[in-house]
Amino acid sequence: MRRTLLKLKRIVCKKMFNLYKHMQHANSDGKELSKESETTGHDRFYQERPRTSYRKKKRRGACRRAQSAAELNPESIAAANRRNQFSIRSVSTDRDDSEDGEKKEDTDGSTTTLRSIKDNEKERAPLVAQKIDSLAKLLFNKSIIGSGSGKSSPSEPQASPKVGERSMESSVALGICTEYISQTSRYELISPLNAIGSRPNKYWFAVHDNSIKTDRLLTLMPLTSKCPIEPNDQARSLIIELFRALHHPYIYPVLDLEMCNGHALSVMPFNARGSLKDLIYKSTWNEDYARKYVSVDNGLPAWQVARFGRQMLEGLLFLKEKGFPPFRHLHAGNVMVQNGVARICGLENTLIGALPRCPIALAAPLEHVEALSLGQVLFEMCSGSDIDLSLLPDLMPNYPHVVEIIELIFGSRTPSLHELLLCELFRKIDLREMKGSCLPNFSQRLSRSCLSLLGEVARRQPGPPRAPRPGGSSPATPPARRRHFMEQDFTEEWQW
Repeated sequence: MRRTLLKLKRIVCKKMFNLYKHMQHANSDGKELSKESETTGHDRFYQERPRTSYRKKKRRGACRRAQSAAELNPESIAAANRRNQFSIRSVSTDRDDSEDGEKKEDTDGSTTTLRSIKDNEKERAPLVAQKIDSLAKLLFNKSIIGSGSGKSSPSEPQASPKVGERSMESSVALGICTEYISQTSRYELISPLNAIGSRPNKYWFAVHDNSIKTDRLLTLMPLTSKCPIEPNDQARSLIIELFRALHHPYIYPVLDLEMCNGHALSVMPFNARGSLKDLIYKSTWNEDYARKYVSVDNGLPAWQVARFGRQMLEGLLFLKEKGFPPFRHLHAGNVMVQNGVARICGLENTLIGALPRCPIALAAPLEHVEALSLGQVLFEMCSGSDIDLSLLPDLMPNYPHVVEIIELIFGSRTPSLHELLLCELFRKIDLREMKGSCLPNFSQRLSRSCLSLLGEVARRQPGPPRAPRPGGSSPATPPARRRHFMEQDFTEEWQW
């Protein structure tokens, strides 16, 4: 009976220990998840996880005991002494030679040795002086180069005025960025970047976000007189509300937008992969724009063109549903690629009233500018060059369905985004990023103040006049909701 009780007690203890271990593991997982959710940041659809190394550390050898003087080998000590004497003799100085000469004079009593030593010193003195002069010149030249005084040697070509103006503007932009970062403890400047974009008056900086320990990209661009937003606290709160509501898998988020000193500073996630244009031309993202985009022989695969096109189309439709003004800044450089997903960026350009860089976006009506810009990006993904409709027959064998859509877009009647969604090329694309259980509330409605702000931005957009809408509806009124977006009664809390 006693043995049975002991055996039963052991079984119960073992089960309780396993249960406790399982609960402890579950609690630890819950803590990690809660910690991850707190430090995920603003972009919950993509996060760069640090790579962990699983390499085993090499075992260091056991500490060896130092030998005593009695254990040392006399032959090795003698060899070390000879080497030490040889090294001392090889690095002799004038003082050593003079001491040797005086010693020889004392021992031999002859003056010939002293005279010969003095003659050698006289012959060697110009050589020593010449070496000292060359060393001084070398150090002086290095000090001039390191001081950054900007003085160029006569053999060097003179810098052009454009380079000087660019450097002066870059220093002014760096001063504005430093002043903005000094006012907040969240960001820390890493380094200014090259002119990686097509805008000559735009500047890029790499900054570090101290709140979630990750790198960000900060852009600086001067404001124009056509900026529809007044730089005040109310406009800033509305902009923050807008960017919180524009979280989407195919929209690259804008984390912050600040207007100060006549400039617009925007902060966005740092993407080491670069843009879609970098992927097409197989270039490095941080090189200068003027020399990193050259023509390529082949474009992207047909399946990748179809996937990226559908993802950009979904992003444009989402912006339209939110009442965002017509997006005129869509081009390959304003599409970020992360984990095989195309995400539209450059939303801040619309809010500050910047002119689009593409000629098609400047001349096209606002109703068709998004479809025409999408067709231009599709052509560039296939050909690796700017749009030229005469090259469509050459693209037909490899991209038959894409060529059909491009001909439809640039035909007699430009289709709408909803009509493009029904094309055969885009209907078969699986949007796996839209099926996650952690997706935010896409149906979150904007406030009346935010919608009025978007309406003012749409009304003051520079470019061709907009055709009147049937029924006289406001340009900031969102259209009817699309399929598979369910209405919800709650709104999510976003960490900002």
